[in-house]
Amino acid sequence: MDAQRVAATAATIDLATDRALLEASYAGDEQAFEQLFLRHYQPVYRVAIRVTGNHEDAEEVALDTFTQLHRRKLDLERGDNIGGWLYRTATYTAFNAVRSRKRRRSWWQRLVQREGSPENADDPAGQIVRDEVAVEVRTALGSLPERQRNAVLLRASGLSYAEIADAIGVQPSSVGTLIARGERKLKEIMLNESEAT
Repeated sequence: MDAQRVAATAATIDLATDRALLEASYAGDEQAFEQLFLRHYQPVYRVAIRVTGNHEDAEEVALDTFTQLHRRKLDLERGDNIGGWLYRTATYTAFNAVRSRKRRRSWWQRLVQREGSPENADDPAGQIVRDEVAVEVRTALGSLPERQRNAVLLRASGLSYAEIADAIGVQPSSVGTLIARGERKLKEIMLNESEAT
């Protein structure tokens, strides 16, 4: 049996197992949901950390993603891919967290500028304002077209082309092109940012 067929068979087994675990969870089996959580937490967290850039937000995003899965009834008859749904939801939730953080940061920046005192340099606002490179990268990622952004983030999080295709709703053969275009555009944006400063 060739490696591609082995991987396809393993993916089919994983999907069937995920589906069975989620069905059991919907029937009230908390241990089934815990197994599903343990199986997918690390990949979901990796997606979240790539977008948010910090561990606290990434953990919050990952937990929120699983909370949404627990509360929402996926249409298992329709063949929803649970892993794909989790990665897609984590990506959207993480971008929402980043946007929310930007709003908070803007408020903190105005407050710090108004206060203008040196003792405020080590407060939470000072920490948020620092680390400009990470913010620039996340901002640049946010300006990419949605599919390219998600493909780049999911690939950087260690997902396979098949998992990425499932998460963003494209053919696996399109994933490489989306990633290449997204990385090229990201590089252009970052170079333009560095030349502008």
